[in-house]
Amino acid sequence: MGKQARRERERDKGLQAAHAYFRRAGIPTRPDRGAFRRLAAADPEWFRRFSEAEEASRDGGSPDAAPAKYALLYRDLDTALAEYAARSVVVGHPWLRWWSEGHPPAGRLLDAGCGAGVLTCAYALALPDAEVIGVDAVPEAVACAEELARRVGAANATFVVGDCAAPPPGREFDQIVAVTALGDAGLYPADRPGRDPFSAVTEVDGPGRDFTSPGIAALAERLGAGGSFLVFDRTPYAPQAVWLGAALLHAGVDLDLDLRRSGVETLTEEGEKITFTRFAGTRGGGGAPGPTTTGDLAAWLKAAAPPAYGAVWHDELRFEELKARGAELVWAAEVSYAPYSPVRERREVWADGTAVYGWVTTTLGLQELTRGRSPDTVVAEYAAYARERAASGLQVRRYGA
Repeated sequence: MGKQARRERERDKGLQAAHAYFRRAGIPTRPDRGAFRRLAAADPEWFRRFSEAEEASRDGGSPDAAPAKYALLYRDLDTALAEYAARSVVVGHPWLRWWSEGHPPAGRLLDAGCGAGVLTCAYALALPDAEVIGVDAVPEAVACAEELARRVGAANATFVVGDCAAPPPGREFDQIVAVTALGDAGLYPADRPGRDPFSAVTEVDGPGRDFTSPGIAALAERLGAGGSFLVFDRTPYAPQAVWLGAALLHAGVDLDLDLRRSGVETLTEEGEKITFTRFAGTRGGGGAPGPTTTGDLAAWLKAAAPPAYGAVWHDELRFEELKARGAELVWAAEVSYAPYSPVRERREVWADGTAVYGWVTTTLGLQELTRGRSPDTVVAEYAAYARERAASGLQVRRYGA
């Protein structure tokens, strides 16, 4: 009971510290849109411009869309904190709680992609003898971060405008932290590319493990031997997690795949459940019983319990287990929706003894595994679907069986 009691006290202490800092900064520990709504009501023209810029940047619009959004978001610290309280706190608070419960010691810490400095100031207050540096590419964000540091008394926090993959020169860091920053900075794919558009498992087991990122490698090079690299990022699609983890491994960061450090969390952002992956690693090895491999990484991701990475991912894992048991392909066809759409769709029927499975997958990432009907019924349904698509002028290709 002694060790358990100490762990409970440490967790309570970390949680209390996180709550105290958020209160000090005027940030709720749960999403609260009240302040943001008041800002929008007081300045509807600002809110209209911000909403339009946000929508344009989300849809991959003009190169000016993201800078315009950030200029409006970080027009002043109160606006930045109101938006943080409405949205980002759903990520920031659980991360800060985890970090404060057992963060490694650091004399020099870099917060890559620091934004308005909410987490940077927390690190600085928790490590009063450390040098804490936040870097962000948005000048307005850095200005807000500097004001926040003054407001909460984080005198040991400094901020730099720059690329998070090119941290400021100087001594090596003992710890680099990146929270929802590496994907936004384009240091690993934040969408759904892959060698096989029909299969996430193929990417995780194969080419995804070879992914490297010059930007992540440049960050890792700024760590001293034994320094910690802590990452928490949105990875709703399992290959995103393997790309991120593989990039860290190839950069010389040995990942600790003990779930007490690295782990998976499903958080709700604006009503949508999103999987986040946390990787904790050490520059220059030190893992036990030996260095983590990309094979270990793939196995770790595939062992994550639902709802991690979504129901589609777990359907595909069950489908791969079915094939590994020796199931046979009974019927299969691929439909191309060109020229109306680049989407392709596959429908397959698999038999495993007396059990029959229908597998539907598209290049959009939609997947469905069904069972419980006779082979003739499933084949007849899928064949009728294929005939209808062919009759409408689409290209239908039979393959396999």
